[in-house]
Amino acid sequence: MRLALQIVLYLPLFLAFWYVHAELAVWIRWLPDLFTTRILDLAGILVGTVICGSLAGAIFAIPVAALYRSMAVPVALSISVLAAFFDLYNAEFAGRLPFTLMAMTLDAVSLVLALPLFVLLINRLRPNNSFKPRPLRGSA
Repeated sequence: MRLALQIVLYLPLFLAFWYVHAELAVWIRWLPDLFTTRILDLAGILVGTVICGSLAGAIFAIPVAALYRSMAVPVALSISVLAAFFDLYNAEFAGRLPFTLMAMTLDAVSLVLALPLFVLLINRLRPNNSFKPRPLRGSA
């Protein structure tokens, strides 16, 4: 039953991950407007791309880790790589400025790395449920 659920939910997780990233990219457009100089404005664009990928990874890390358990990191990597390829496939690179190309590449890299790293972090933070009682007073 778990395997069937994993197979059925793979495509919706991928589409939801990509959609949330796209909506976050639209939402974060206000970040570069906070700055007055051009240098800080461009830095705001780069920070915004990293924030979009990181937030999308953080949102979907718990469902992926809970659903796929031992295979969560490879599945998360496959979901994020497919989302990044889909994102880059729909992007138009012709006629773009070099900074825009760098921002699009940074966005794809953060999209690929965020979800697997958050899933790995969740897997490492699981509690250790081993119970070790304190020894009685006076025992060696």
